[in-house]
Amino acid sequence: MDSKRAHDIKHRNKPNDNFYTPRKLAAKLISLVPLETDDLVLDAALGEGAFFDNFPDYVNADCCDPNLDLDFLQYSRNVDWIITNPPYSNLDAWFVKAFAISKKGVAFLLGYINITPRRLEIANNSGFGVTKIHLCKVFQWFGISAFVIFEKGKPNIIEYDRIVWHG
Repeated sequence: MDSKRAHDIKHRNKPNDNFYTPRKLAAKLISLVPLETDDLVLDAALGEGAFFDNFPDYVNADCCDPNLDLDFLQYSRNVDWIITNPPYSNLDAWFVKAFAISKKGVAFLLGYINITPRRLEIANNSGFGVTKIHLCKVFQWFGISAFVIFEKGKPNIIEYDRIVWHG
């Protein structure tokens, strides 16, 4: 993709944040998260419920959805885990909020190009490290997706720098 087209997508007037996760994929991704009995798990972008409906019976589940006036950025409870496919139009704010209210971890399904040094730094500065990245492809979604698991107090399995290099 050329730079102008990428810029136009990033700065469009009306973002399309509704990319619904296939239910079978959500179930597989949830199985990668080290959930424990009685954890409070939040699906912060409910959508069609693919993640929420697949949370195991042994956890306590809660949800938010901007389309239902349950705005994650206004959510006030602390949770053990946040597992969701977040809207990309306000992703930095979602990163800040998620790491502020999560006690154990955050697992986001992201376009792989959304895993940026800035966002990794937000996680790291909040005490969370990337412990797993699972790559997947969803038909008709742009590019490859990455399910990224961040755990509190754990080191990163990925290295990065914030330098913008010029040739």
